[in-house]
Amino acid sequence: MNTKNNKRYKTSSEKIETIFLTLILNHKYEDITISQICENAGINRSTFYAHYDDINDLIVKIEARFATGTAMIFDYGLRQTHEAFVEMFSFVKKNKLFYKAFLSIPYATLAEINTKSKILTNIKDKRLKVAADDVELQYRASFFGAGIKEICRLWLERDCKESPEQMAKLLLKEYSNRT
Repeated sequence: MNTKNNKRYKTSSEKIETIFLTLILNHKYEDITISQICENAGINRSTFYAHYDDINDLIVKIEARFATGTAMIFDYGLRQTHEAFVEMFSFVKKNKLFYKAFLSIPYATLAEINTKSKILTNIKDKRLKVAADDVELQYRASFFGAGIKEICRLWLERDCKESPEQMAKLLLKEYSNRT
């Protein structure tokens, strides 16, 4: 039986997600259909529906998994350290397909929203004096987040030629020049 914990179920789920992420690199999100995903994955529609309610459910589940992974990096309280950024860039590199696809989406993803929230929480918890008030802090975190997103997008476009360590150093150098 094809249950959620067996290897066949997990393999089908991974195949569906990989096909979707590949399609989103070459097509607008709204143009992708379940039929396209099934055809490219070599599965029946019933297999797709055994895993996901619809394409939106597929996106939410993919994003939730990566949002959790990204947020965990910042749970250690290492927000502005070289090690935290090396870990972040290593995670992005390890999950190239996801990040290439989702960084091409013009709206804020769940992963992006959760990471920004974690950054703000860490800064507030440490009571760092990086902003005069919460509003200024939100603007600065948005600016910094957009910069990280664009740096990651360009790095992925260059096929991660620089190491995560080099990227972390570059990011910290740029950010320290702005504070």
